[in-house]
Amino acid sequence: MAGILVVGGGPAGLESSWHLAERGQEVILIEADEELGGRPRWYTCKAVDQCRKCGACLVSEKVYRVENHPAIKVMTGTEVSKAYHNGTGFQIKLSRGEAVVEIQVAGIIMATGFDLLSPARRPEMGYAHLDNVVTAHEMEQMLAKGSGDWEDLLGAMARIAIVKCFGSRESIPGVTIGDQDGDQSLPGFWKHRSGVPYCSRVCCLYSEKLAVVLQDKIPGATVDIFGIDNQKYHPVYAVGQNEGYRLIRGIPSRIYPGPGQAVSLRYEDGQRSLLSEGVYDWVVLCPAVLPGDKGRGLSEMLQVARDGHGFIVSRAGFTDQPGVFAAGSCTGPQTIVESLHSGQTAAENLLMSLGL
Repeated sequence: MAGILVVGGGPAGLESSWHLAERGQEVILIEADEELGGRPRWYTCKAVDQCRKCGACLVSEKVYRVENHPAIKVMTGTEVSKAYHNGTGFQIKLSRGEAVVEIQVAGIIMATGFDLLSPARRPEMGYAHLDNVVTAHEMEQMLAKGSGDWEDLLGAMARIAIVKCFGSRESIPGVTIGDQDGDQSLPGFWKHRSGVPYCSRVCCLYSEKLAVVLQDKIPGATVDIFGIDNQKYHPVYAVGQNEGYRLIRGIPSRIYPGPGQAVSLRYEDGQRSLLSEGVYDWVVLCPAVLPGDKGRGLSEMLQVARDGHGFIVSRAGFTDQPGVFAAGSCTGPQTIVESLHSGQTAAENLLMSLGL
């Protein structure tokens, strides 16, 4: 046996790999992208006066540890092209371009991550034609690649709108939350819709942390957060709530060119039952979290069950297939910290299942 295969180099895959290696296992960690870290590798630290427990700093630390661990073989730009149970373990074919490697492993952890709903499917929201309407991920990339002067990048006293719940908890004709029928069990199903019926969970925490750090980095900046409502979380995550930003209960119906270089945003204020408009320099969309396409092929090869939304069905890392475990956001929307915990749990239970 070659040890354990971990598929996906985001927070969950990194944590699984590290935990397995520390327990004496040989690990092969593959990642389809050319770098480890997943989407969070672009995320900026959200600390202001104290740690906001966003988990962004943990990802770079995990990447360094994993890349330098002697028991972990990292293969980036690599995907699984064939996988099946051979009676004693799993026969795997790995592909990187034209190069192919065949291995045999005792177990597999799927940590294949998530995708995001494309805002371009909602043309009335201006994403496709307004440069200052961006996704949260794109904003993170801008800030990470910039000079470090956020005021210079986004403008002095910037007016910023953050739209959470974008495409989440949508009423979709003919689709019921948790419905197991039809093609909605396929990850690609939701990519052809303007929204999903479930809550993406992470937007509430993320948007408030982003608002706080934007106001700290840009003196005089104003931030409005739009959303259906606000989710409740454990107090460990509640640091910094409501520190100067404004929470507006309502989802914008339209975003269009405003005065000068600004954009105008039309919305119904649910708390006051009023139709309103706002003018902003930037609009940051937090799109719905989707099941990742990267894990679809592998889950089909291994016949791993997925729920009615396309996420892998898993409890404490266990799937319905012996020897195959799942961790992180491929099982449903999770924060970075939750994904790390999920990765450790999956690794521990895989070892237990192997009697190790």
